[in-house]
Amino acid sequence: MSLRLTCGKPVRGILFAAFLVVPVFAPMLSHAQEKSGWIDLEKQDSAALFGEKCGMCHKAGGMGTTILSRRLQGEQALLENRLDLKAEYITAVVRGGFGVMYPISRGEVSDEQLVKIQQHLVKE
Repeated sequence: MSLRLTCGKPVRGILFAAFLVVPVFAPMLSHAQEKSGWIDLEKQDSAALFGEKCGMCHKAGGMGTTILSRRLQGEQALLENRLDLKAEYITAVVRGGFGVMYPISRGEVSDEQLVKIQQHLVKE
């Protein structure tokens, strides 16, 4: 017994219309995204990307900063003020998690975005 899917005329008509309509409206959608404040994170600078992806926890007053302040002295709890961070360590913590920080998947922060965040945090 096999299951065979068929595509009737109404479905083919909808698909055909979609192929005609999408190219016409795609430029308008792109313009609307720019006007609405939509941000292409791949093109974002490293500081803004850190703020977008990490800032909720690792800016002043964030849970990550508060927890780190229990172990680190003064302003060192803010990741942006640290002088001892290495790219490999950042990758290990981001991808594997650490303490109460859960692992961050490549779906949440791509490898390219992680490299930009590392560039922002690593001060060699």
